Amino acid sequence: MLPPQGAPAPQPTSQVPDTLIGKRFVDPADTLELLCTASGAGHLTYGGRPLAVKPPKALPASD
Repeated sequence: MLPPQGAPAPQPTSQVPDTLIGKRFVDPADTLELLCTASGAGHLTYGGRPLAVKPPKALPASD
């Protein structure tokens, strides 16, 4: 079986984290944001580039 034309090369598993439930993933340009609703041993990409886990926002202090 031949891979589709223009398909991105698979990333090494040590460089890209697995898909984590409840985490938000963003592209490098911060133009796309995904909320993961199912975890698994897969990697999310957009336009051939891996999506990174978005860091959580800091909660305000409760003084």
